[in-house]
Amino acid sequence: MNIKETKIEISRTGVYYKVGGNASKRQWFCLHGYAQIADMMINKFDRREAKGEKIVSVEAPNRFYWKGVRGNPVATWMTSRYRLDEIRDNNEYLNKVYQNEITQESEKVLFGFSQGGTTMWRWIHDQKPEFDVFVNYAGWIPEDLDLSILSKYLKGKRLVFVYGTQDEYLTNDRIEALEMIIERSGLNIEIIKNKGNHSIDRDVIDSIVL
Repeated sequence: MNIKETKIEISRTGVYYKVGGNASKRQWFCLHGYAQIADMMINKFDRREAKGEKIVSVEAPNRFYWKGVRGNPVATWMTSRYRLDEIRDNNEYLNKVYQNEITQESEKVLFGFSQGGTTMWRWIHDQKPEFDVFVNYAGWIPEDLDLSILSKYLKGKRLVFVYGTQDEYLTNDRIEALEMIIERSGLNIEIIKNKGNHSIDRDVIDSIVL
């Protein structure tokens, strides 16, 4: 068979959740991890909302049933299939939500957990959004990105990498590899360790931004 691959651009409906108002002095732009959903993640920021901060939690566009066809619907940002197309689509999606919800006058905190942290790095690298703090929580820094070219853009911005010492995905070998990536990048990335596993700790969030 002479099979021809053809691609077509379509319109899709994305969804995100938010608490707090545009007058908030600090605003969070958050991406969840693999096999999670945005309205569950936003609950981790209840303390920040109680302090009058705005939180925007964006849901990944690709959904599937956890545990076959009987589990709860969950979402993922991308897979290895047509990954470059998905990265581009994700960047455009995040641009639109960010422009709709994050105001210029606020302190802007980007927060990505696990796969969401990796997705956030790709967005930052490609689109260079305005922000003050980026928290990559138990995520990864994509090896295929040349972070050194971002040194001027990232000057004055706070970059934080958080992980738990009991994280089953971030083994000692993985952490060593990540530290090498950070060293090669030449960027000043603050590393914060806690005793947790692969989950978001409210106390850690509070310790990063007072």
